Amino acid sequence: MRTTLKLLALGLVLSASALHVDATAQSGDAAAWPNKPVTLVVPYPPGGTSDVIGRQLAQRLRDELGTSFVIENKAGAATTIGATLVARAPKDGYTLLLSAGTTFTVVPHLSKNLAYTLEDFEPVAAVATVPFAFVVKKDFPARTLREYVAYAKANPGKVVNGTNGQGSLVHLLGELIASTLDVKLTQVHYKGAAPATVDMIGGVIDSNVEALTSAVPNIQAGQYRALAVLSPERLPLLPQVPTFRELGYPAVVGETWYAVFAPAGTPKPVIAKLGAALKKITTSASFGDAMGKIGNEAKSSANPAELLAITQQQSRLWADMVKRLDIKPE
Repeated sequence: MRTTLKLLALGLVLSASALHVDATAQSGDAAAWPNKPVTLVVPYPPGGTSDVIGRQLAQRLRDELGTSFVIENKAGAATTIGATLVARAPKDGYTLLLSAGTTFTVVPHLSKNLAYTLEDFEPVAAVATVPFAFVVKKDFPARTLREYVAYAKANPGKVVNGTNGQGSLVHLLGELIASTLDVKLTQVHYKGAAPATVDMIGGVIDSNVEALTSAVPNIQAGQYRALAVLSPERLPLLPQVPTFRELGYPAVVGETWYAVFAPAGTPKPVIAKLGAALKKITTSASFGDAMGKIGNEAKSSANPAELLAITQQQSRLWADMVKRLDIKPE
């Protein structure tokens, strides 16, 4: 009996020692992070806004942390392919996700059997926002938002508003505008922003919610006109264009924001070190200038808890709209 108890006690001591050694090893690994290249998964094709943001970040993270950050584009299935890859990656800080918030705020409400949830990730830090402008074709009869409302009410269902796809954030913002302005628009869904922009320039559609990245050069070239921006304040690149808030519609505020996420369970010291580096980068003048040149705005979150709260709040907002308008995925 005594021998059994001694063996049991010895086993417990050895198990505790093993756990201590494992914890110490993990702590040491976290303290040494990063000591090899880090993969930053971007769940979009190369060349888009997120890809540009990712490459700007990768360069600066390399300079800040002394290790290469490699962009890996994993596009498809409304960002779920890339997000799922990161959710299932080792929890060591060497595989990260850079994605728009819609991966967690919109997609889950329009996708069945999603292979990930927000709980599968550790929010790290917000890095940038992409403002939107509400634009109309160059020969549209309305010159102001007030005239647009009057025209749409006089022609219910005849004003064609383009979107980037059914269930996209641009679609939801288009529905938000229509419901807030109390007008009936015909929503036409494209497969992405590029074909919608082409048809806006060609006069096929009447209006569109468009990211500033592509809207500004086309507005400046006279290809179409902006009636309002969806930001809380006027934008430096379109200082003459009022906000919806100024025009009496404070509920119409919307933008795409991008943030970095790690797999849930990634060591806290790694999250803290990465978050501090990202905050230093996103609050720097050079990153702000780089974002401003392409129509984006640098964004910094105070801490992971703040980013999590924003994500959850916006998820509730868009879930309500998807349910209320019975929006279905394509």
